[in-house]
Amino acid sequence: MNAARAFGPLLAASAVILAGCATRPAADGQPQIYDPHADGERQLARALRQAERTDRRVLLCLGANWCGDSQAMHRLLHDDPAIAAEVRARYLVVLVDVNPRVTPRRNAALVTRLGEPLEKGLPTLLVLTPDGRVLNDTPDQRLDDEDHRYPDKVLAFLRDFAGDVP
Repeated sequence: MNAARAFGPLLAASAVILAGCATRPAADGQPQIYDPHADGERQLARALRQAERTDRRVLLCLGANWCGDSQAMHRLLHDDPAIAAEVRARYLVVLVDVNPRVTPRRNAALVTRLGEPLEKGLPTLLVLTPDGRVLNDTPDQRLDDEDHRYPDKVLAFLRDFAGDVP
């Protein structure tokens, strides 16, 4: 029996699994959940148009691939069953790389336009209406960078800002 025949089904299954992965590890081992080459303004504009068509809010996640808290929040939003259900039902998620460790900072113009909302660290989650209005526009309305450790707090945040979205 040749190797291609013996391992063909296994290789095909592996290819399907790998194709389904949205992230790839960087040199530091962290998944690349934020596209370092994407234009954040375009990402957000596309999401706002889709949010208008689907009666959802936009959950704008400003973060960086090297940031452990950004990685952990991303996992929480996808892996916690109650949080993932809330996100699917009421939000469109946009991940924008705002890496402050590079010069110039990635997507700096977007961060400036949004009022420099990064004072609580990365990630910063902003909730926007389909017309682009930021609902949690003050620091006291935002999650802290380590709030991924408190799923109940994240779920309450998402529910508080979901509004009348069905």
